[in-house]
Amino acid sequence: MLTCLACTGSAVHEWELTNAALYRAGALNDAELGARNLRDAMKNPALLSEVASEVRDMLHSAEGMADLIKMIADPSFQEQAAEVNKKDKASTTSLANVLLAMSARAVSRPAVASRSSSKMETLDELIELAEDTPGPVQYWDPLKLSEKEFWGESNDATIGFLRHAEIKHGRVAMAGFVGYCLHENGIRWPFPLTSTLPDYSSFEGLSAPAVWDATPLAARLQIIAVIGFFEFYSEWETSLAADGMVHHMRGGKPGQFPAFNLLPVAPPPLFDPFGFTADLSEEEKAKKRIREIQNGRLAMIGLFSLISEARVPGAVPALAGLVKPYDGEVMGPFSAADAGLLPGVKTMLEGIQPLFPWLK
Repeated sequence: MLTCLACTGSAVHEWELTNAALYRAGALNDAELGARNLRDAMKNPALLSEVASEVRDMLHSAEGMADLIKMIADPSFQEQAAEVNKKDKASTTSLANVLLAMSARAVSRPAVASRSSSKMETLDELIELAEDTPGPVQYWDPLKLSEKEFWGESNDATIGFLRHAEIKHGRVAMAGFVGYCLHENGIRWPFPLTSTLPDYSSFEGLSAPAVWDATPLAARLQIIAVIGFFEFYSEWETSLAADGMVHHMRGGKPGQFPAFNLLPVAPPPLFDPFGFTADLSEEEKAKKRIREIQNGRLAMIGLFSLISEARVPGAVPALAGLVKPYDGEVMGPFSAADAGLLPGVKTMLEGIQPLFPWLK
């Protein structure tokens, strides 16, 4: 029961859905559901911290305390709890220890019902996750972005936005870093790209960023349109709800992408289309998510190192002579060559010329 209360404010986990389905089917009673949920929650330190927070708030609430006493005093619930104790003595002993720790925390900390309490606890969890992540740098936020409230939203929503943005940019950087290295080493697809590009002769000798400029305008527009669709679909409340998800600024899991359940012909999901992670435990998935964040951060640094050396030769001494130079604008999707083909490009280039005098 305590774990169910805690999970109401969190992203829904797979084991929670499984346990809830068993409960609705009558395979679990109230006591068994609570014990199983808490047992699974104990495998995730961040979630367990949230459980403790919810219990603390409940114990300091007259209404919450009354509900707790009412349930514990219920004879049917007592019978169920006794039966659970007979089935798994070790599990319920662990359960008792966790509840004692929660109660000690609730007594030692004052109850704060304001939104700042939720903010600080969410921030504490963010710091705890950073400190548990291996590496020379732990929690580092010099701009204090994780303490802000973007667009008038809560701090919880802001942290969800920042976490999602970091994961998403890390994934893009990993793909970009690998693609950059492949091109610089002359590795190509063994088949024609399009009917107008039967080979790679038009890309020979170009740096990786220059490949984008040399790509036909129609192809670049298609790429931008597809990326725009993915961005819209991943933020759309309807598509998230169709896959049982919640937006990352509303308590959902940062980095998630919904399946294409709303399309007439649904392609495989972008994440793990072959189901390689289907049998992994929650602990294994948590480890892989941390590795993804670490690899994404490293890829962002690596990709910008390659681009910096290409744009300003000698900027990264370790890459001197290894990266082809590039004199274009890496942050511009269109160049002066597109001014006569696409409306608005000329005006855009004229507007940014005073801000970036190195543009030609």
